Amino acid sequence: MPGIFNFEKPGAISKKVFEITSFAGIDLSSAPTDISEKRSPDALNMMPDSKGNPIKRTGFSVTGNYGGRINGCFFLGKHRVIHAGKNLFVDGKLFWSGMADEISSAQVIGEKLYIFDGQEALCFDGAQVVPLCDLAYIPTVLISKNADFYEKETAFSGDGESTEFILDAMPYEVKSVSVNDTATECICVDEKIIFGTAPGKDAKIVISAVFEQEPGGNIKEEFNLISRRWKESFICETGTERVFTLSKTDLSKGRVKAFIRDKNGDWQEKTEGIDFSVDREKGKIVFEKPIDKTPVAGEDNLIIEAEKYFDGYENRINRCRKSIAFDTGGTANRIFVCGNPDEPNRDHWCMTGDPTYWPDTYYSELGTANTKIIGYSIVDGYLGAHIAPAFDGRSVVLREAALDENGNAVFPIAKHLQGEEASAPNSFVYMENEPLFLTKRGVYAITAADISGEKYTQNRSYFINKVLCDEDIENAFCAKWKQFYVISAGRKLYLLDTGQKSFERAEPQSAFQYECYLWDGFDARILWEENGALFFGDNGGKVCRFEEDIYSDNGKAINAYWTIPDFCGDAFWRNKTIRTVAVQTAAYPLNKLRIECRRNGIWEVLKEWTDRLSFFAWNAVSWAEFTWSGNKTAKTLAFKTKIKKFDKVGFRVVCDENNKAFGLCGFAAEFTEGGRYKK
Repeated sequence: MPGIFNFEKPGAISKKVFEITSFAGIDLSSAPTDISEKRSPDALNMMPDSKGNPIKRTGFSVTGNYGGRINGCFFLGKHRVIHAGKNLFVDGKLFWSGMADEISSAQVIGEKLYIFDGQEALCFDGAQVVPLCDLAYIPTVLISKNADFYEKETAFSGDGESTEFILDAMPYEVKSVSVNDTATECICVDEKIIFGTAPGKDAKIVISAVFEQEPGGNIKEEFNLISRRWKESFICETGTERVFTLSKTDLSKGRVKAFIRDKNGDWQEKTEGIDFSVDREKGKIVFEKPIDKTPVAGEDNLIIEAEKYFDGYENRINRCRKSIAFDTGGTANRIFVCGNPDEPNRDHWCMTGDPTYWPDTYYSELGTANTKIIGYSIVDGYLGAHIAPAFDGRSVVLREAALDENGNAVFPIAKHLQGEEASAPNSFVYMENEPLFLTKRGVYAITAADISGEKYTQNRSYFINKVLCDEDIENAFCAKWKQFYVISAGRKLYLLDTGQKSFERAEPQSAFQYECYLWDGFDARILWEENGALFFGDNGGKVCRFEEDIYSDNGKAINAYWTIPDFCGDAFWRNKTIRTVAVQTAAYPLNKLRIECRRNGIWEVLKEWTDRLSFFAWNAVSWAEFTWSGNKTAKTLAFKTKIKKFDKVGFRVVCDENNKAFGLCGFAAEFTEGGRYKK
């Protein structure tokens, strides 16, 4: 029986739609097949809008040129302080020269700004800049000290038989001996005064002798590292004291000062060379006349202020370049400094509320002699010092602020944390609820939860680690701008958006990752936020600001694009054909974009739009692209094309013309699929 033929029309191949209506950041670390369609495997100069959709970043303009590479920008009230090259500028005017041409740090305590450049610490009070050493607090290190000698009269009554009389102590010198007011000769052996003939019964014997005594004294304050001067106070209880010895010898040539309390309780200054002489080698002060007895029993009535050069003391603070404010009770009234190349594992801290006083015992040595303190983080009330190389894997030393039994602030080590070593001294930034810092494996965070354990593994930059870790991490500079942790490295800016979080299988030990973005073309030596805008200073001395509505970099076009992950259809091994592509874009007064596709590794332009995307605005009129449209809502554009018989295809939305903007809200492609792919 012959076969039966079916002459009916075969069923049409069904059309399918590939659509993206929600976007995130870039993913430069995942394998191409693992990248989420909402992320881009290759995007440049884009940032998120309020919904997380990618928009072209704005450009920067040059706002000033300071003639030397920008090393720091700080603020005191309304004053902007710029460290450029070896100079310091306040509100654009030169205030100080001779600084180190290196990146510096600064802290505000009270109403003053304290700057640390690794050469000489400076202080700006709103009117002038002076070396911190010139403002140094002069401590009183010892109180209630004794004079070297005092003179005392001792009276005895003769019995007609005794020839020996015992004094309270062995005299340094017997000044006079009298019997019944008549001078009499005698000899002195130890504490004994021996007469040749026994004084008569009831004879009045008066012995005047000079006694030597230990200086003694009680510790009141520590020596100040940044001051060559200090004070010691003495109590004169007999009115015969003239000679006083300080606790230090080999005094400097600086003038010695003396202050004596008069009977009214006021302090009167005395003059070296007139009222007293100084033996600098021995640290001894000799007054022309004895000091009057203290007018207030039990209280000191002489203060001596002297000067001595303590080798290396001032440089322990002056050579530090890193600083942070931290204190007890969650306050920030005390400065900690580190980064001294002569003492890489030591940090110092000042007196609370007074950065002019750095007691010489206020320091810590962390790790070992081979350890270097990289920088600081504050985590859940602890001060974390990041050290490298890690001591037994413990890369963060946590100190807590406490009070000792005398009510003095102390900063004992509470615990250590194991984890990645910090690598960039200028990367420590507190973002939202956690501090971030750079390591050779990317951006890391220490959370409050880590404090209760022994390790931290909170990587936050998975999406850019593959490229970020190839940069010169050690010399990177980081700053907070709005919700972004911004990293300047290798003429690029990497942005971590702390407002967008995502959990990734590739980093299972991290609670989440931040969405990331990449900008290029910047010589950004340092970064800072000012009045809500992102600024940077370059190596040529220019200060630049990212503007709100300018889409050029100081007149140069910005190349911005967003690449869609390769489209493979529902079955990667089948032929695909695309006949319609659509995009939804944000509206801008001057808007332009083109869509490109990549087949067999080659990019080609599919479509380009200008006037259909824009709306009218007087502040952005372009007669070449003029439109009367007042529609500021998102624009939907679709066009027919023919991309046939492919296994995969890539799309890229580009805006690279000067002063043109664009934002991507959605992307779609209508396709059919059928037949086995062959090539």
